[in-house]
Amino acid sequence: MSTLKTNSCPDKESGGGLAMSGETTSTGPDSAAVGSGAVLGSWKEIAGYLKRSPRTIRRWEHQEGLPVRRHLHGKEATVYAFGNEIDAWLKSRSAAEGQRQSALGQVPEYLQQPAPGADQKTAQAGPILIAILPLRNLSGDPAQERFADGLTEEMVLDVGSCCPGRLRVIASTSVMQYKHSHKSVGEIGRELGVGYILEGGIRRYGRRIRLTARLISARDQANIWADTYEIQLPPIFSLQQSLAQRVAESLAAHLHLTPASSWHRAIPDSVPAQDAYIEGRSFYLPTDEDIKKKLEYFYLAIDREPKFARSYAELALVYSGRLYRDYPPVITLMRIEEHATRALKLDSKLARAHTMMAAAHLFGAWNWAQAETSSGRAITLNPSDPPARFVRAAYYIVVGEPERGMEELEQARRTGPQSPDPLFWLAELAFVARHYDWAIARGQEMLRMHPYPDMVHAALGVFYAQKGAHQLALSHCEKARKLLGASVVATAEVCSAYALAGERVAAARLLDKLVTLQKQKHVRYIALAQAAVTLGNDEQTLDWLEKAYEQRDPILVFLKADPRFDTLSSHPRFRKLVRRIGLPK
Repeated sequence: MSTLKTNSCPDKESGGGLAMSGETTSTGPDSAAVGSGAVLGSWKEIAGYLKRSPRTIRRWEHQEGLPVRRHLHGKEATVYAFGNEIDAWLKSRSAAEGQRQSALGQVPEYLQQPAPGADQKTAQAGPILIAILPLRNLSGDPAQERFADGLTEEMVLDVGSCCPGRLRVIASTSVMQYKHSHKSVGEIGRELGVGYILEGGIRRYGRRIRLTARLISARDQANIWADTYEIQLPPIFSLQQSLAQRVAESLAAHLHLTPASSWHRAIPDSVPAQDAYIEGRSFYLPTDEDIKKKLEYFYLAIDREPKFARSYAELALVYSGRLYRDYPPVITLMRIEEHATRALKLDSKLARAHTMMAAAHLFGAWNWAQAETSSGRAITLNPSDPPARFVRAAYYIVVGEPERGMEELEQARRTGPQSPDPLFWLAELAFVARHYDWAIARGQEMLRMHPYPDMVHAALGVFYAQKGAHQLALSHCEKARKLLGASVVATAEVCSAYALAGERVAAARLLDKLVTLQKQKHVRYIALAQAAVTLGNDEQTLDWLEKAYEQRDPILVFLKADPRFDTLSSHPRFRKLVRRIGLPK
């Protein structure tokens, strides 16, 4: 952006290196048009031009899109506006007001004053749902595609944290399906069940980044505002924080949102560390390849900037994805606790770090009280984050309150309804909460998008078999069996489903395969126990449960909740193991 010459000394604002322009033009969110005519170089000059107070001008900018621009000067920004742009804004504002009054026979919403008690009524209303669509890469450089995806992920976290009492933000993995979609805002809004959609694009030139965005009402596709942000690296994380602040402020007039005081985060000074972190955030699929890439980039970010809390929290989240897979539980849980602890030492108000610490308490230390405290803190800081809801739901199921667990799963589904990893957690937790139809519905959704169809078919086989729908269970077992590789967990699930559906011969063959596998590779004995118990092999099951205890397997926390172990509930060895784990009565 070129240096502007004005006839007066411009106002300065603290912008953290961020230049924002409140332009709202018809050329779309990527427009970079610069107006001409009279240059108004301060809040006072703009106010004089409009014959209003500076306070009113600031309010019009935030709430009604008055085209005020800012230009970067180090860590400060100068304010300016063009007279002809303001004239055009006044004209469009007047026309919109006339149309609304004609159509509705009432004063426009932006001029209405809240009625007495409006704040209280609004506070009692349900949360506002918003979706942040994947940022478009406008640079023409394919190498910047992942940067745009990673920045989208970060903005989801920031907007979700800025007003935790009122805003709920759809999980980034749910919106990534719309990355190259031609669906309308209305269609996307209906599919995601949101009231507002934020869309935009990003252009990167070396160390400079320009982001354009607009907030749209999903109900009537009305533009609420459009804005342009421009920064000079390194303070990239001020970009999404300022955009999140803009979202909150633009909705504040009629939604009465109050940004949380703990919202702003420390940011790394290292540009290479920022790049590595954003790159890691861009891998969102629960595949082995994406998980490996995430680990690689988050460790690289830490190597470049050891004091950035978010990198540690994201590492802990990546490791938590291994809790249901063929990985040594002790190592997985050690990594979760290690990285969550480090993240909290660097930033005690980072929601995801509290979530991961709750997971460490629940699945690793078997400390139910601390799990409750940490998961509650995480949800307070960011109610939109699905992992926080999953851990909280798991806690309630473990302590014998499955209905409260299902309430948390319903909340998680609202903000992360259409992505494979959250759907897996939703389905598995609903199963141990004994809501089989709900688990089946999530499994069917997962089947349409999950990169591991063997695991999904196996899980659906168990769900249907436990419900008593044996033919449907066997259909999924056959599909899973054809896809089975060397996964112990998936093989055990298929074995369990066959046995529950009455196909004991097929189940016994798979159990023999599992016995052979344990001699060849690391196995999680909880999976073998889940298979053996459905065949009625009680002593073999108990032996494997003892070995699972020696492994400190995190899935043991569901020992009383998993319906497959109900036949052992009165067995002395089983009851002794339950006491050793410390499961509540």
